[in-house]
Amino acid sequence: MVNRNSMLNVKYIYLLLVCFFNYSIVYGGTLKGRVTEDGGAPLPYATIYIEGTTVGTTTNGDGYYELSTGNGTFTVVCQYVGYKQSSASVTLGAGETKSLDFQLSAEALEMKEVVIRASDEDPAYRIIRSTIARRKHHLEQVRSFQSSIYFKGVMRSRKMPGKFMGQDLGLADLGVDSQGKGVLYLTEEEADYYSDGEREKTVIHSVHESGDRSGLGFSQFPSVISFYENNVSVFGRTSRGFISPISDNALFYYRYKLLGEFQEHGHTVYKIKVTQKRNYEPCFNGTIYITDTDFAIHSLDMMLIKQSGMDMVDTLTLSQVFVPISSDNWVIKSQVLYFTIKFMMFDVTATGVAVYNGQKVNEQIPDSVFSGKVTSLYDKTANKKDSTHWDARPVPLEADERRDFVVKDSISKVINSPRYRDSVRRAGNKVKPMAILLGEPSFTSRENRHTYSFNSLLLGLANDNILNYNTVEGLNVAPKVSIRHKLDSSHTLHTNGAVRYGFSNNHFNAMTGIYVVSRNREWLGRNWTYGVEGGRYVFQFSPENPVIPMFNTWRTLLVRENDMKLYERWELAAFLRRNYGNGLEWMLKTSWQRRLPLENSTDYTLAAEGKGSFTENNPAYLINEATAWEQHDAAIVNIHISWKPGYTYTQYPDYKVANGSSWPRIAIDYQKGIPGIAGSKTDFDKWRFGIRDDVNLHLLGRLRYHLAAGGFLNTNYVSVPDLKHLRGMRGIGYAAPYLTGFQFAPFYTFSNKDRLYGEAHIEYHLNGLLSNKIPLLRQARFYLLVGGNAFYTSSGNYYSEAFVGLDNLGWKLLRILRVDFVQSWDSYMGRNSGIRFGLNMRGVSVVRNNLSESEW
Repeated sequence: MVNRNSMLNVKYIYLLLVCFFNYSIVYGGTLKGRVTEDGGAPLPYATIYIEGTTVGTTTNGDGYYELSTGNGTFTVVCQYVGYKQSSASVTLGAGETKSLDFQLSAEALEMKEVVIRASDEDPAYRIIRSTIARRKHHLEQVRSFQSSIYFKGVMRSRKMPGKFMGQDLGLADLGVDSQGKGVLYLTEEEADYYSDGEREKTVIHSVHESGDRSGLGFSQFPSVISFYENNVSVFGRTSRGFISPISDNALFYYRYKLLGEFQEHGHTVYKIKVTQKRNYEPCFNGTIYITDTDFAIHSLDMMLIKQSGMDMVDTLTLSQVFVPISSDNWVIKSQVLYFTIKFMMFDVTATGVAVYNGQKVNEQIPDSVFSGKVTSLYDKTANKKDSTHWDARPVPLEADERRDFVVKDSISKVINSPRYRDSVRRAGNKVKPMAILLGEPSFTSRENRHTYSFNSLLLGLANDNILNYNTVEGLNVAPKVSIRHKLDSSHTLHTNGAVRYGFSNNHFNAMTGIYVVSRNREWLGRNWTYGVEGGRYVFQFSPENPVIPMFNTWRTLLVRENDMKLYERWELAAFLRRNYGNGLEWMLKTSWQRRLPLENSTDYTLAAEGKGSFTENNPAYLINEATAWEQHDAAIVNIHISWKPGYTYTQYPDYKVANGSSWPRIAIDYQKGIPGIAGSKTDFDKWRFGIRDDVNLHLLGRLRYHLAAGGFLNTNYVSVPDLKHLRGMRGIGYAAPYLTGFQFAPFYTFSNKDRLYGEAHIEYHLNGLLSNKIPLLRQARFYLLVGGNAFYTSSGNYYSEAFVGLDNLGWKLLRILRVDFVQSWDSYMGRNSGIRFGLNMRGVSVVRNNLSESEW
């Protein structure tokens, strides 16, 4: 029988030990010092830790460190990749501070005498093969991981111009001197990290961001980069990744050379040089240290360069140090990322230092830690710590970092003052002729309470030109204005207005809409939008507005081609939209319309005689497909539901934000034409189901697809605007929208009201998979892609096209261009081929301001 009193005594002893341990940490001592090499040069980001524990820190860029310890006697270990480890015994009393410097010598490597014939391989290969054999063991060995993290991220400018493209960059406000040197960004954070292999969570306890007292830093630090994975994700899970030098197939990609070995705490540690066999393959170069018997990673110093397939970053250096917590288990102690970017007149570096303490491996993590799909959680007071909290930071600040905190705090007070903000607003409101001609000018009132935006005069790429030309209206003037008024911190009133006058048909049209956006302040992205709109305006037959007005103007005037087909419409509509901020959104829109057919009113063109030919505004093949095309009234109901499951979230101190999801997005659309309401003739039921995704295949590239099916359940009265229209493109070399458009499909040839249709858009981006074998392409870092678009209907009509292209065209950061060669086939025996140019805005989100899904 278990003695109850003895059990209570054990609990009391345990509690006393816990209290004593906490007391020794809170009221323990502090070690300070500097780590240098034999010549006196500092060793940046060296690792210092207490032997037998996971308590430690790293030096800063100048070699200085500060380590809070318990009181008592213990051994302090200092190590740096490429240098011999050093240790010292230290005794500290409660509250005592001692200085302890380390001077490290370069590793005294030994090379065992081995007779090597010319046909023999380097001894490193035997060690690497053994490490590869143990790779999966070490990967699966850590089933769960917990750690405290101190992270410091700093971005510095080594060169920067005072002006760029005529704009003053304000170097003083950036904390940069007249030579273009200085700290651009600086943050330090303290957090706890949890992972059970499938789920992960970061809890940020404190944030200190230079120049922004309420700054939030990074919600997720750079993850522990595991070289035990076959594919090493340096830039996050969405990146292509790089081949680990100890991956299953590493021997095909790397060369190895044993540089020597040394003894450390009873282990033989092998130093191996790693180099990629072929340029422009996703491989590392550097040094890896492997321990004997368990063949685990002791430390590493790896670099990625342009020849490794880097795009935007010129070089990236990664250093890791591991410490043993058992005879066969090594855990990360520190990780340092350093990268450089040189772009035009800019030269920027960035460093991310992560120090791990209190690591726990394979201990139970409560499910409550991962509740709510929140992957990052901020304490309520995380960005409200006073300066005394940071006096005990584990990595001392460097001289320029200390200065940056002081200077940026002073600058912050100035730039956040009402007077300064108003001066910036007034400067932004100055009328710029080029912005009016080529851009979309906007003006704001005091405190940005009101914003007035206008469309472009000449070069809008959507329906935004003020001046246009077409064969229906001739020269037309179509100014638009959007007014945004902040009602309070949660509600915004939007008023849009547009007028339009055609000088050839003498038609004047005007349209207006009023919308309210109600945002959830505690959940960004969660909102209601509702409003009404009404008036008369000119619309394209396809509600997707496939013909860009600017291009239509050029083609009409220069090559005698009038692709844009128009009609007028009176409309009164109301809509309601709900976005839940979790991947689910829906919209309901009802409208009454009076549709008025239009005819061509001019054939004026600058094109040479005999070049091109104009077509009727109401082509016979399109009119015949519809039930009728006449002046008529229509009552329409539109329902749209979109869902992307699998969202995770970041909980900031005051609000929640969605991180996104790797799941595909599903969309369902239903449109009903209701007869008999206010004279409505329309009588149809149209549906569409779509699914799209962007799948990361890592080293194999990316697969992007958009699949859809739809059709008409009822076709009693289907007018031309209600038909299913393809989003085509013709004539010019500009590409139709990727994954939704068809590059050579005529705009209305395949419009239909069939019972069923299927649509597919598929693109496979190789991301350097084959192009790194082709000399010119691999040096330019242009990537191959292949794909196709297809459309089939139940009546037997089809349109299909295949393409092969190059993307990642450009230079340095400006790699946004894409070119494709396209070949098409269709059921009308049409075959077209040609080149399409477009923008491939990878990683860039397109923000839509079309609150009501309005076509105007």
